[in-house]
Amino acid sequence: MKAHVQPVTLDDLMAYVDGQLDAQRCPQVEALIASDPLVAERVAGMRAQRQALHAHYDPVLTEPIPVRLLARPQTGSAWTRGASIATSALIGLALGSAGTWQYLGHVSGGSTNMALNGSQMDLPRFVHQAAVAHIAFVPDVRRPVEIYSAQEQQLVTWLSKRLGRQLKVPDLASTGFKLVGGRLLPSEINKPAAQFMYENPTGQRITLYLRNMAQPTPETAFRFAEQDGIATFYWVDLDWGYALSGDLPRTTLLKVANSVYQQLGG
Repeated sequence: MKAHVQPVTLDDLMAYVDGQLDAQRCPQVEALIASDPLVAERVAGMRAQRQALHAHYDPVLTEPIPVRLLARPQTGSAWTRGASIATSALIGLALGSAGTWQYLGHVSGGSTNMALNGSQMDLPRFVHQAAVAHIAFVPDVRRPVEIYSAQEQQLVTWLSKRLGRQLKVPDLASTGFKLVGGRLLPSEINKPAAQFMYENPTGQRITLYLRNMAQPTPETAFRFAEQDGIATFYWVDLDWGYALSGDLPRTTLLKVANSVYQQLGG
C-alpha cells in the first residue's frame, strides 16, 4: 500500500521560510518549490517580505520604553489596550511571516497543485494586512506616518510612483476626520501597499489601506470584518482593493467608508 503523503500547506511554507519547519517535512517542501514556479515565487516573496519587516521593525523591538509611559500605567484603559495590541503586532511582524499570517489557515492541494493566488486566498490576506498595519501604526505617537499631510502632494506623488497607479487622497473633513499623512508598506511580491491615516478632534484614528490585488475580481460590494477589536470595511474594484479600519462603531465607520468609496469612484 502506498504511504499517504500529507499535502504541503501554507503553514508549511511559512515555517520553512522562518526556519521553523520540521526537518522531516523540509525535503517535501523543497521538492515542491523546485517543481512549481508559482510556489517558488510565493516563497521568494515571503523571504523578501520577512527581510523588509526585520529591517523596518527590529529597531522598534530593541528601543527602550519611554520613562513617561512607564510612569503612567493605565490598566484597562483604551490607550493601554491599544499599546498592547500594537506591541504584539510589531513583534509578530518582525519575527516573520509565520506568526503574522496564521489567520490564513491551511491551503489545500496536492504536492504539485496549490491555489495560492486565487481571489478567495487574496481577500483574507488583504484584509488581515490592513488590520495589522492599522494596529501597528495608529498608537505611534512620534511617527505614525512617513510623510505628513503638510506635504500631501509629495506623499501622493511618491506613493503613486511606488504603487504604479495615480492615487487620490480622500477628503474626510465632512465626517470629522483630517488627514495625518501616509506611508508605503510591504505587501505581496512586487505589489506594495499604501496606508493613509486620519484623525478626528478627539484623537481617534482611522486608516485607509489600498493595494493592487493578486488577481482581478468583479467583487465591489462593501464587506465587513473585525479582528482584535478593529473594525474594517473593505471592497474591491477589479484589480484594486481598499480597506478602511478603525476602533469605531460599525455605523460610524460605514459612513466614512461610503465617503471614501464615492470619492474614489468605486
